[in-house]
Amino acid sequence: MAGMTMGLCLDCKVAPATQTVRSKVVKRMEKYRPRNAEKNNQKKFLLPLSYGVSSSTMLHILNLQLQRQISSGLSRRTYEIHVLNVGTCGQPDNHRLDLFREAYPLHTYTQVPLHSVFKHDTGIEDVISEYGGPEFRDDQLKMDQERLDQFRLSLSTAAARRDIDGILLTRLVVAIAKELDCDAILWGDSDTRLASKALSNVAKGRGFSAPWDVCDGMTPWGIQFNFPMRDVFKFELATYASLALPKKLNVVDSQRPSVDNLSSKNLSIEDLLAHYVETQGEKYPGIMANIVRTIDKLQAPAPDTGDRCVLCGMPVDMSGEDPSVPGGSGGSQYVLEDRRERPMAGTLCYGCARTRLDLVPPKSASA
Repeated sequence: MAGMTMGLCLDCKVAPATQTVRSKVVKRMEKYRPRNAEKNNQKKFLLPLSYGVSSSTMLHILNLQLQRQISSGLSRRTYEIHVLNVGTCGQPDNHRLDLFREAYPLHTYTQVPLHSVFKHDTGIEDVISEYGGPEFRDDQLKMDQERLDQFRLSLSTAAARRDIDGILLTRLVVAIAKELDCDAILWGDSDTRLASKALSNVAKGRGFSAPWDVCDGMTPWGIQFNFPMRDVFKFELATYASLALPKKLNVVDSQRPSVDNLSSKNLSIEDLLAHYVETQGEKYPGIMANIVRTIDKLQAPAPDTGDRCVLCGMPVDMSGEDPSVPGGSGGSQYVLEDRRERPMAGTLCYGCARTRLDLVPPKSASA
């Protein structure tokens, strides 16, 4: 009729905006569709949930895929999901996890604090006792939260503490995945997140381990890492979450890390590069996507060959230089900033050795 405009219902508005994101994720899980998956061999995956837009969206999309498998007449799922939330800032948010459990009841859930790494990864105690600074003494009689806080305080910079937090988080997630006999870990990192992670790894001297930290496949930890969200940009996820996710979950796109109000003392490498990638990624998405594609092309050595770092678990590239000795040759023993030897029994990779140089010097050391 003349003079009238045709409107679109909400479903028709939402469908095009969400279908692209959903199809990218489902394509990454193609081998787990009923027609492609092995019969009578249901896989079990661990999905770390941070309540952020990426991991929440991944859980939502995979939940839809499993619901379709059940309702298709096969009455079976090709895989099951165990959701893990790690409280990285104090105690975990039990109420918020209950909201996810109510919204997605097909799955099982576990919630642990970061300091439970002492419980689930028993090998970490000996490592941090050696790795910690001259003033650090790990007292196993103290509460695990206090032990973790004291270890973090032995590192003098925000960059070092952020680096160690990431390593401890990975060790905890891997340990729980193995306890639950999972076949793989499904990380919710978007293309944007993977690009910033790749750049920060190189900046921290961890470029050698980038293929295992960014790409799908078996890792030196002895478990497979998969990144189903790797083809989706952060701004796409924000749109999808605002349209498709249940409102009661209160999943919002986290604000870009602000670097304007932070001094260099409180700024980590991850914060700086995450800010750069998110701001420039919207302008030049193709360039950011190429970062991840380039890492994908690297031929990583077999994860079970050679020496492994006792802290991060990654293979050690012994061809590099000792970061504590200008012009030094590769090796596993490093000198602290105060120039006092504190050798470790195990081997450190270049990145962990560099972080160790940020240990707080002993109070008795001369300025």
